[in-house]
Amino acid sequence: MTGAVGPRHVVVLPALCWNPRRQDFYAVTADVTAEGIRLRSAARLAVGEDLTCSIRYIGQLDVRITQVIGQEFVVSVRGGRATLNGLARQFVTLARAQNVRPEPLRGHRRIVPAQKTVAITLESGLSFPGHVLNVSASGIGLLVDRVLELGEIITIGSRAARVARHFEHGIGAAFLGPLEPDAVHATMTL
Repeated sequence: MTGAVGPRHVVVLPALCWNPRRQDFYAVTADVTAEGIRLRSAARLAVGEDLTCSIRYIGQLDVRITQVIGQEFVVSVRGGRATLNGLARQFVTLARAQNVRPEPLRGHRRIVPAQKTVAITLESGLSFPGHVLNVSASGIGLLVDRVLELGEIITIGSRAARVARHFEHGIGAAFLGPLEPDAVHATMTL
C-alpha cells in the first residue's frame, strides 16, 4: 500500500471479520509488515473502523483499520509488545511455511525448443547431457542429474552461462552473453 519499513512477509490466510455495526464479512490476508496486516475483501471499509478478525492459524484479533485502498486494507493489532511480538513470530513462521514467492519478472519471452537434449560442459572439461525446460535470450532452465554450484561457469552446447539458481532436479543459468531475441525460436540450436 505505502512504502513499508522493514521486510514484507507474504502470507495468505482466510479471515472472518466483524463489529457490532456491520455483518460478518470474509477477508484474506495478503502480507504482514511493520505497518500492520494487509488484507483483501469485497466489503466496503473505512479508516479508523474497529474490527474483530478471526484469522485461521492465528486466532481472534482486535484491530483498527489504518489504510484502505480499493479492496485492500491494512489493520493494526491492539495489544502490548509481547502480544505483537508473538503475532509477528506466528505470521513469519506461517509465511515461511507457505513459501509464497512471486514469479520473477521476466525480461525476455521463454520458449521450449524442439531440441531438448543439450551437452553441458564444466570448466574441468567433464561433459554430460541436460534436458532443456525452456530458453530465453538471457538464460535457460535445465534438468540435470548432478549438483552444480551457484555461480559456476558452464557451457551449454556452445553458449557460456553461469548457474543462477537451483530448483528440484535442475538449474537456471544466465548466458554470459545474451542471445538476440530473434535467435530464440523453437528450431534453435544451442
